[in-house]
Amino acid sequence: MNDVATIKVPRVVRDRVRDAARAAHLTQAQLIEEMLEERRKAEFWAALEAETPDQEYLDDLAEADAAFAGDAEESIARFEAGE
Repeated sequence: MNDVATIKVPRVVRDRVRDAARAAHLTQAQLIEEMLEERRKAEFWAALEAETPDQEYLDDLAEADAAFAGDAEESIARFEAGE
């Protein structure tokens, strides 16, 4: 059995939760659980984004990859030509 607790929130917040739950065809508890899960996901993606290298670094990697691919294609062409 789930324990139930009463939380004190301003009336306007209570009304917003009630209305949003009704509109989504959920209980207020289900709506709050969904919102907490979405917040957890948002925090995860924000943390991941914070760990991602900056765009300049990614651009440098892409440039190095392109140069390597170009060098490899040129080397293959010379090899196939017997040079």
